[in-house]
Amino acid sequence: MVAGMDATMVERIDSLCRRRCAFALYCLPGEESPVFCMAEDGRVENDPLFKNGFVLSTFDGKSIFIPSEAEVPPPPDSWDELDLAYDQPATTRETYGALFKLYTGFIQSGQVRKIVLARTADEPINEHFSPYKAFTTACEAQPAAFKALVHTPQQGTWLFCTPEQLITGQGQSWQTMALAGTRIPCTLPWDAKNKREQALVTEFIRETLQPLADDITESPLENLRAGRIEHLCTRFSFTMPPGRILRLLDTLPPTPAVCGAPVDAARKLLQQHPDIERSCYAGYLGPWGGGGVQLYVSLRCMQIFRNYCRLYAGGGLMPDSDEEQEWQETENKMACMRQAIRNAY
Repeated sequence: MVAGMDATMVERIDSLCRRRCAFALYCLPGEESPVFCMAEDGRVENDPLFKNGFVLSTFDGKSIFIPSEAEVPPPPDSWDELDLAYDQPATTRETYGALFKLYTGFIQSGQVRKIVLARTADEPINEHFSPYKAFTTACEAQPAAFKALVHTPQQGTWLFCTPEQLITGQGQSWQTMALAGTRIPCTLPWDAKNKREQALVTEFIRETLQPLADDITESPLENLRAGRIEHLCTRFSFTMPPGRILRLLDTLPPTPAVCGAPVDAARKLLQQHPDIERSCYAGYLGPWGGGGVQLYVSLRCMQIFRNYCRLYAGGGLMPDSDEEQEWQETENKMACMRQAIRNAY
């Protein structure tokens, strides 16, 4: 069990996941003790400025803020029951294939250089399923990732286990990363498709930072392991006045890693021809306050309903993408959430 939570706290967190209130339970990369964040009255706000708490933003940029007022889970009896339903079915293999042909057609016609195709999958659960145990499984399986169990009346309950840093830091010192390309870990050189995909993300981040930041440095290209898969990663360090953080958040997400390139063209096509209702998937989340932020891209995630969990994953399509390989990539990305479900009883 993750340090810092006894059985009473586990019961309270699981109960709060069924209530009309908001909270976040998260664990930073490399840390063992989770942090609980909740307002005394269970509310959310829109403005995080000059406050401490937790930010959750959807793919389309709608953000909410959970103020940090309670450091331990309170008894859940103060809030009414919440029972969110979801009408849109999960992505079938046939639907994925049709969208793959449509999206690769956008690439072949020159409208975009890359576009991200996302899908969902449903896994049944029963009344003994524990969101907290799913969270602890993610924490133990991937200590280098950012893990969070987040619940709000607006979005319901979500579990995240993401390797991708959006922006972290405090004062004048900040970091971000370009993360793209996916494969099963091996010692062979990366193929040209994945290298080109990662280069698009690196170029976008570099150009986005230049008007806002100084002393920008890039790390050598590295492999970043995330569970059963690995990615190509370039790390950026830079200096920036903290007052510019909101301007950067207006321009940095979504990056080509979760949207496509050029970003504006890919986002427009995704709006006109949606793959799924992305909701919190591929947005961002993390703690905010104390002069800094720790924000991560909302990947490797699932939404928890009463009788099932909806898993989310996506992959970047390039001119030489193969449909079956891209489908299998999403299966590999969902593996960490499926493991969390298996161990949540």
